[in-house]
Amino acid sequence: MSSSKKRFIPINLEDAAVDLLNHVVKLKEKGWIPLFIPLILIAWAIHRWLFSFSNWLPLVLALWASMQYGNYQRKLLEEELNKKWKRILLNTSPMTPLEHCEWLNLLLTQIWSNYFNPKFSRRLKAIVEKRLKLRKPRFIEKVEVQEFSLGSCPPSLGLQGMRWSTSGGQRVLKTSFDWDTSEMSILMLAKLSVGTARIVINSLHIKGDLLVTPILDGKALLYSFLSIPEVKIGIAFGSGASQSATEFPGVSSWLNKLFTDTLAKTMVEPRRRCFSLPVVDLRKTAVGGIIYVSVISANKLSRSCFKSSPSLRQQNSTINGYSENNLDDNDLQTFVEVEVEELTRRTGLSHGSNPMWDTTFNMVLHDNTGIVRFNLYECPSSGVKCDHLASCEIKMRHVEDDSTIMWAIGPDSSAIAKHAKFCGDEVEMVVPFEGTNSVELKVKFVVKEWQFSDGSHSLNSLRSNSQRSLIGSSSLLSKTGRKLKITVVEAKDLAAKDKSEKINPYIKLLYGKVVKKTKVALTTTSTTTNPVWNQSFEFDENDGDEYLNVKCFSEEIFGDENIGSANVNLEGLGDGSIKVEWIPLEGVSSGELKLKIEVVKVEDQEGSRVCFFNRKLVILLNKL
Repeated sequence: MSSSKKRFIPINLEDAAVDLLNHVVKLKEKGWIPLFIPLILIAWAIHRWLFSFSNWLPLVLALWASMQYGNYQRKLLEEELNKKWKRILLNTSPMTPLEHCEWLNLLLTQIWSNYFNPKFSRRLKAIVEKRLKLRKPRFIEKVEVQEFSLGSCPPSLGLQGMRWSTSGGQRVLKTSFDWDTSEMSILMLAKLSVGTARIVINSLHIKGDLLVTPILDGKALLYSFLSIPEVKIGIAFGSGASQSATEFPGVSSWLNKLFTDTLAKTMVEPRRRCFSLPVVDLRKTAVGGIIYVSVISANKLSRSCFKSSPSLRQQNSTINGYSENNLDDNDLQTFVEVEVEELTRRTGLSHGSNPMWDTTFNMVLHDNTGIVRFNLYECPSSGVKCDHLASCEIKMRHVEDDSTIMWAIGPDSSAIAKHAKFCGDEVEMVVPFEGTNSVELKVKFVVKEWQFSDGSHSLNSLRSNSQRSLIGSSSLLSKTGRKLKITVVEAKDLAAKDKSEKINPYIKLLYGKVVKKTKVALTTTSTTTNPVWNQSFEFDENDGDEYLNVKCFSEEIFGDENIGSANVNLEGLGDGSIKVEWIPLEGVSSGELKLKIEVVKVEDQEGSRVCFFNRKLVILLNKL
């Protein structure tokens, strides 16, 4: 080791000497050496007769180090200010440069097969199965999704570029969306009265521009297509257990149109879907909910805002020789119809350009999302028919942290969003009617409860803890060997053709293929719309039947009249659970039905019967 050190030292000294000579030669070439000689002589004279450099050298070194440190700190501060300035420019600039995202598509390709494909497939399969059970055609007895896979080819994002822009004071991300796959495998088995049919979806093509808008300070994202996208779906049909399938071009074009129309109504600007970003995930799936919708008031109603209304066009014509263009807006008679799927309710009439209704309705959701639509109607004084003026809608969805997000279309197609952290919180929204930014509707929402697939409920603070412990503590058990005890208690505000007309109401319960019917309620003129039955029925619980269909009829001489229906969600009811609910009737303007639903195990019923028989036997033996 010492010999190697000795070998390297001369070499290093030699290199240093060569470098020094080279620098001297360069200085000589530049003519700087004659300048250095006087400086050296002056420095030697100062050091010899005035003061010694050895006393001032530490001070000079300290001063030089301080200046270098100051320059270093100034450089760091300059870099930090530049970063902050770039961040401010990025956050405040109305538009960012167009960027192509090949790296994002490569990343998506790597993780699609093992993460996104199974996750999206399970989610979409559950949605399809739920929709088919709730909305299947009558000629189909049963629909089963046997296979659901989106394939190994992911959608492509940002191939045409991706950029941020500002619209209506909100940041919007615009990116291209292109999904062209022939590896999709969706197999559904439909059981018909004449046999079994196989439906196969094997290819999908969707192309359009996607918009993403953050809302509620990053708690959720709203996404939609900028315009109606290109849609092509490959579908084939087969029969029985045959593996061959035949394509029908007419059916494929019909399905393409149906899917395109559905996207246009739900996911094309300005209508948007919501993707929540909760901090906490409670791992619960909401399958339904109960909400209170209050229609409070509207403002700035004017005939000039609704020129397309037939009644207003008629009023703008000449009647009895006088022009109606100068009619006062205070003569308007309006009401609002609230619509949730098949459930509709109406407010009373209100007059003027700023009508007040202040009416609350009990509404039911059959999923973790829902759309509440408000239709504004006018009742002209000269006619019987009511004319539709305008409409607006508010969407809501349950979030995984047990909160609720509500959003709607705001002025100039912007987004309005509200967040209810807990059930029972009041959320007030002012939403403009579509087609006019000046006319606004003021509504209020209260989420009473969310119902989960495991049988628990998300209740508000008004519900008692005992009911929470009775219903909410049950878990999803086996759905075999149990009975459902349904008690039809009473009804209120049943709809009749004429308020003075007496109705003879009765209820039909349909569960699976079993139909039960109550007696005709004995009513009087004063209680005809509020009948009482208190009649109980038992059903054997079927695996896969998650809804109880309820229909209300009025017994008539020339055929019974349907005065409302409803679908009651039975998913997730645990053993011994009791559920008492007021169910609003769909398809009519008013009416609610009170049901009591109990889940009883067959073993418990048999045990109670044995105990009752033993008690009777003991009593007889004592008498003997």
